[in-house]
Amino acid sequence: MAYASFFIISALFFFQVWINLDIFPVVWPDEVLFFSPSLSFATEGNLQTNVLNGLIPGMESKTLWMPPLYFLFSGFTLSIFPDSLTTVRIANAFIVYLTGLGFYILLRRQSISEFASQIALASLLWEPLLFRFGTAARMEGLTAFFFILSLLFATNKRFTNLWSPLLAGIALSLSSLSHPIGASFGLVTLFLVWRNFGIRSFPWFILGGILPILCWLYYIHPNWDWFEIQFGAQLTRKRNLLQTFSLIDKLKVFSFGFGFSKVRLIVIVIELTALVFLAFRTLKEFKTLNQKWIVFWIWIFSVLLSLYTSSEGWYVFHILYPLAFGMALLCDTKGFYSKLAFFGIILSLSSLLYTNHIHWFRTDSKQILESHFQHLEMSLKNSKFVYLQALPDPYFDLRKKRPDLNILEFIPGELDIPSEAYIKTIQSRDSFVFYDDQLINHVIKDILKKSAWNREEWEIPVPSNHWLHYKTIVYTKK
Repeated sequence: MAYASFFIISALFFFQVWINLDIFPVVWPDEVLFFSPSLSFATEGNLQTNVLNGLIPGMESKTLWMPPLYFLFSGFTLSIFPDSLTTVRIANAFIVYLTGLGFYILLRRQSISEFASQIALASLLWEPLLFRFGTAARMEGLTAFFFILSLLFATNKRFTNLWSPLLAGIALSLSSLSHPIGASFGLVTLFLVWRNFGIRSFPWFILGGILPILCWLYYIHPNWDWFEIQFGAQLTRKRNLLQTFSLIDKLKVFSFGFGFSKVRLIVIVIELTALVFLAFRTLKEFKTLNQKWIVFWIWIFSVLLSLYTSSEGWYVFHILYPLAFGMALLCDTKGFYSKLAFFGIILSLSSLLYTNHIHWFRTDSKQILESHFQHLEMSLKNSKFVYLQALPDPYFDLRKKRPDLNILEFIPGELDIPSEAYIKTIQSRDSFVFYDDQLINHVIKDILKKSAWNREEWEIPVPSNHWLHYKTIVYTKK
């Protein structure tokens, strides 16, 4: 029975990946920005972000605006398989699946029953948000993979008190070198290291965490000025988002990727309320909590705090794991609360089926996207130098059909970079493609006002709840 249910859970996950891989999730500019240094590493052995060349200092030589591990991972993949977005997305899908299996093993080590662990695995791998953010060509999947790996090392008592903490520290550090948000979950790993190996193992855990960071620092050296500009601009942007977004905005960002988001928010509130009640009841009765309950609460609070301070939809991917953990705890509880876990599974599966209905039965998403890109290609037929800030991003389509085009990707208006660093490059563009007038960089707005441009605008003809529901605005020089 266990093997059959594993097969069903896995088969549905890979079927969903297969039918949507080239179309959904919608290609975001982020994927292009991460693909560029990965391809550079695969073909030339360095990490150049060519699509930002001339926009941010140092991009023609080194990519320092993010830690390098995801670039190395996807670059290695591209060095073996075809250099396409599909290749990287397939690699991400496998990483997400392996992370799910690691999560299942972790639950079993925390004395969660086999049935409840599989319920948690299904609630993770069947949630539409996982396909929207986890299988995209970004580092969310790899970050979660190394974080879960750190928890597996922290609970592996087969190794000595030296090796398990050391490897847990290395894995956690690699998680943060995939994306810095991985470091914010470190308290979970630290707690498990302490519970399983004692406080004397901390030096080995810390040493393991330092070693990969030293490699990154060696890579940055001696270009600290570029690092300050590239990475510092990212930190400034995060700070601005934290100050700008209200609590309502943060809730909208949090719920954006879930299927049936309003119902899902209600389910999450009920789940957390039920878990709080059960935890207090256990404390009142036994004066203590089991390790699995403590791990859950540290994990969920760590993720919620990081989401509150980051205010970006991509990172909501990481809440799926503690929420699935919570569903497993409820599933193992006798009575009414166990039914909530089953309802969560039904909700995820229903929203997955509804999403497929909208995208493939009600509309032919592939044909619509191809038609949209053809329209865009016609609009850019006389262009040579293009600047993109579009959703869905046409970079990979244009790269394939118009190899003569010089394509640069967007720089967010929130980035604190002096306009002198990129104004000449912006002025060299003969075409601009946007999806939202409000997000155009202020320097580009001035250029568009001062010169004569043809403006064309259209919306992709899909229902409002379709993942391709975006507008396209094209400026070409007269």
